[in-house]
Amino acid sequence: MHIPVMTRRGFLKAGAALTGTLALGDWGLLAKPGSRPERPTLVVWWLNGGPAGLFNSADAFLANGAFGVTRDNIRSLGNGLYVDAGSLGALPVTALGHMASVHFRHGLYSHNDSRMAVLQSGPRSQLLRMAAAMPHSTVSCAIVNNLGLPVGVAENPPAEQGIGFERVKKLDDTRHTLSIAQLDDIREAYGASGTNPAIDSQRATFAAVEALVHEGASVIYAQPAYAGRPDRQFDTHHDDIGKVAREIMAPITPMLATFLSRVMAMPGRNVVTLLMGEFSRTLPGADHAKGGTATVIGRYVKTGAPGRQQSDGSPPADAPPPEALWAFVASALRLGESAPFGTNPHPDLLEQSAIEMTGIA
Repeated sequence: MHIPVMTRRGFLKAGAALTGTLALGDWGLLAKPGSRPERPTLVVWWLNGGPAGLFNSADAFLANGAFGVTRDNIRSLGNGLYVDAGSLGALPVTALGHMASVHFRHGLYSHNDSRMAVLQSGPRSQLLRMAAAMPHSTVSCAIVNNLGLPVGVAENPPAEQGIGFERVKKLDDTRHTLSIAQLDDIREAYGASGTNPAIDSQRATFAAVEALVHEGASVIYAQPAYAGRPDRQFDTHHDDIGKVAREIMAPITPMLATFLSRVMAMPGRNVVTLLMGEFSRTLPGADHAKGGTATVIGRYVKTGAPGRQQSDGSPPADAPPPEALWAFVASALRLGESAPFGTNPHPDLLEQSAIEMTGIA
């Protein structure tokens, strides 16, 4: 019987492969034979105070012209998704081709209760639960910039598998393996160059979040809006024509476009971007809806929407609870059975490869 001899070169190659698998943790085992494993990252851009549905469910307001929606200022992306042309509709083609609007209903009115319903499951943080289901990372769950978490959400929820929040308030705190030159390049992309180390502006926030994506962070949370009240920037009462809401979103759009064009092009990465607030706005008075609509962008997301908001701004009557939104996001991240959020209610809004990975097909 011939017994193959392991050469020194073969031994080194086998050792390198084993090292790579160990570095990826369980994720290396999830990769299909012959495929390159992708590291997932979830970026949550929190639109604090609750953005109007004019941005990601614009067709709901065509008939009544609410929130200033007209046929001239919305854009159809296909599969039932209509967005505001000047904001989400102005994002890069790669984002527009992988964007979904996902509705949720929690039945609550106050900011604090609604935030807890979206960002927590009882006392547990949904951000930490998601991070715990992802491969090991140097940065597991980062809370970026001086705005931190919204008022009403637990600052120090129970750890999940030893993972807790990591506060990132200085740009230097984002750098682990990146060189100074690489960080400077990222800062320059958002116009955040200079000597100020604090993450206390929109430009610095986007630069910090991208740096953490490069570092392989699992979950990154940040508030991008530096306008209006710091505890509820999108709390746009009496804005039935959507003027104030659009003004708050306007400076975010070009930064978001730069961010998406850069991170979605990163090889070996599956970056899912989630834009959401605690609820949407209802008419009259741009008041608090008892649920909302989130925007999810990622390479395995199919552009579309599972329906539209109602004409008064409320989510669809059959919209599932917020837990279902997290289930959809987990599927877009291809977390498989490690995700704790239950069944994804919108498998038709995912590419087939993501459905197979999560065991839905």
